[in-house]
Amino acid sequence: MITRIDHIGIAVKNLSDRLPFWAEALGMEVGGVETVDSEKVKVVFLPAGDSRLELLEATADDSSIAKQIAKRGEGIHHVAFEVADLDRLLEQLREKGVRPVGDSAKSGAEGRRVAFLHPKSTGGVLVELVERSAEARAPAEVLIAPGASVLLYLREPQEKMWGVLRRLDPAGVVVEGIDLASFDDWLAQIERREESVVGPSVLFIPMGRLEKILLDRSSGHLPSLAERFERRVGRTVQEVMDEIDREAG
Repeated sequence: MITRIDHIGIAVKNLSDRLPFWAEALGMEVGGVETVDSEKVKVVFLPAGDSRLELLEATADDSSIAKQIAKRGEGIHHVAFEVADLDRLLEQLREKGVRPVGDSAKSGAEGRRVAFLHPKSTGGVLVELVERSAEARAPAEVLIAPGASVLLYLREPQEKMWGVLRRLDPAGVVVEGIDLASFDDWLAQIERREESVVGPSVLFIPMGRLEKILLDRSSGHLPSLAERFERRVGRTVQEVMDEIDREAG
């Protein structure tokens, strides 16, 4: 039922303060950033072989992360295992007297179904069980890395952006992008070979503003924005951006 260690969760007071050790001193890649409203946390994933570290910063004083830090300080919060069938495993665990936290599985980071096992049933360790659907299971080599097309969800103020990632590090994100609402207008301009009125800009977005960053990928029969761009224009987004940069230079 358990397929691997999915990640180890580490509670931190502030992601910006702790990320430099993991990402700069140890050289680990930042593999994803997301705010999980149901858990009142902001998380950063750092791939480590077939597993990952998950750094968790509380977004509210009543979150479990805030409570742990207030009681015991920063440190390991939980161990997460990937499972093949979460509902079946929870049923088997209940039959063996293992107590889950809550009545059922819920949605967690990356859209996965998750459930926690109470430390009183596990010898003091908070255990998370993570189920991944075939659609959500991405190959290990698919990472949010420079050159990837991404969708950015920002806060204070709330904005949505699309663009090509140029840099992702503990300080924040550098993206050559455009407001998501302006994407279709820009695409139409490029398609008609008009002089651009709207277009991508190179922007730095501090980590504190970044609520979520997702790969711009196709979903079922719906193409990604980058794929839609290439189908209509006949060139890739990167080729068009390189041409714009040459003309500007």
